[in-house]
Amino acid sequence: MPLKAQMPFMIPEVNAFMAWWDNLVWEGNRTSASPLELKFDNTNPRYTPDKRPLDDSDLAVVQYLDRTADLAELVESIAASGYIDIEPLIVAVRGDDLVVLEGNRRLAALKLLLLPELARAAGIGVPDLRQKVRESLNAVSVFRVDDESDARELIGFKHINGPQTWDSYAKARYAARWLDEEQAKGENALSLTDIAARMGDKHATLYRIVSAVYVLDQAEAEDLFSVEDRSVRSFSFSHLYTALTYTEYRDFIGLPRADRSANPSRNPVPHEYSERLQMLFRWLYGSKSADVKPAVRSQNPDLNHLKRVLGHPIARRAMMERSDLPAALELTVEGTDRFSKALFDAFAALKVATGELSSAVPDRELTEIAEDSLRRITLIKNHLAQLKLSASNAGAAVKGD
Repeated sequence: MPLKAQMPFMIPEVNAFMAWWDNLVWEGNRTSASPLELKFDNTNPRYTPDKRPLDDSDLAVVQYLDRTADLAELVESIAASGYIDIEPLIVAVRGDDLVVLEGNRRLAALKLLLLPELARAAGIGVPDLRQKVRESLNAVSVFRVDDESDARELIGFKHINGPQTWDSYAKARYAARWLDEEQAKGENALSLTDIAARMGDKHATLYRIVSAVYVLDQAEAEDLFSVEDRSVRSFSFSHLYTALTYTEYRDFIGLPRADRSANPSRNPVPHEYSERLQMLFRWLYGSKSADVKPAVRSQNPDLNHLKRVLGHPIARRAMMERSDLPAALELTVEGTDRFSKALFDAFAALKVATGELSSAVPDRELTEIAEDSLRRITLIKNHLAQLKLSASNAGAAVKGD
């Protein structure tokens, strides 16, 4: 059945020179429209690489929102009390569609309640509706903006520092898109500091995440990395923006010290550091196509371990050649410290083995290991005793002089 035939109220006749929405929703005005005439925003910043609908269909969007935004809870609430039409949906024209920029979750709930076939396909239970409730769904308040940028401050504040916050990647994408459009204006453009104030967030936070998005975009544009090619399921954007706060990581890819008095720059990594940039992304996220697992398995402690390696010339070279973080990390420990650490680790392991003697089973290989361990510990003991004696003799000689 065509969409217009499903409409609960008549659509006015449209002048041949006007789009259908011009008679229904006027620019800069709050009015009413049917939820069935409205489209979801397929560029919604909440759609991150590891959390997004399978496609742009209504079914995929409502299934995504059901997984990520308590959609079923909102459906139940509206079904029980009706749609409380206080805050209008913010809409804008995009191509031939009237797209909801703010209020996609509410739109999804309304469509589920109005279209039983959509609810069944999505596997979302919808209760029977009282007549009064059903009538409240037929038309909802919308406010049409002339340009999508006109809605930025409201959306940014609500989802950056308001009641329905996005994750860091969504925030970064939204702020970066806003900054890009401002910089294209030339004079009188808003700075990132201005944008942060309008979004109700700290400038330092936005600077960190927007800078990281610009580095990510450069790596993707130069075919050094692709978010879709990561070898782990989730995309931990925090690995990247946290790493780039440290001098060791910035020096490794040729980034100067962050200057928060200016806007972050697009394509900030010098071309001669491209190979290192690719290495860094593979260490952070791996590569499915190259069958490379990430060196950073968890932000704590691996990100700090890699930072330590990058700050040590010999360990950094080893990491660049073999991408073996534990082995490279060992090289950051000085000789005496390495010996002490190895001996303490061996002692701890021997304590465990001693405690498990009651469960030991006679075995030729185990016996050989025990005998070899005894020889090694005897060697260590004799060497330490010799060092102690040498130090004592040297002290006596100095005293005699």
